[in-house]
Amino acid sequence: MIIRRFQAGRSDPISNTYGPGVRQGGHRPHQGWDLEAKPGTPVYAISDGELSVGFNHRDYGNWASLQFEHRRTKYFAFYAHLQMHVIRNASVREGGVIALTGKTGNARGLADTEAHLHFEIRTVEHPHQGLTGRIDPGEILGYGVYSSQL
Repeated sequence: MIIRRFQAGRSDPISNTYGPGVRQGGHRPHQGWDLEAKPGTPVYAISDGELSVGFNHRDYGNWASLQFEHRRTKYFAFYAHLQMHVIRNASVREGGVIALTGKTGNARGLADTEAHLHFEIRTVEHPHQGLTGRIDPGEILGYGVYSSQL
């Protein structure tokens, strides 16, 4: 996994990571990781779990949410801007292909150099805007799984 390098046409990999104030010069949070992914790239389940899918025209476009357990706590891996779902509302196994990346929702119209998979770890299935109900994906996956290519 590689954090996408560009944001709004300029190199700014930090703005594509999780945290408060990582966007717009420190004024806006980002709820997950934006991972480089050309449209049509396979998306894999990070764990065994229950997959649900949906569509949100404004922000996320086609999305998938994988309910899973980690250290006896329930989480939701959330994947957004998908082109299509390979599996819908079913039990899945870790490593199985669940979708293909795309440019839907607010990623619609981005240059291919900015195409990405938006990935979050949620503590509730449908949180509101902001960081509440979300944690840094590195807390589950570790921070050695991605590179920012800095």
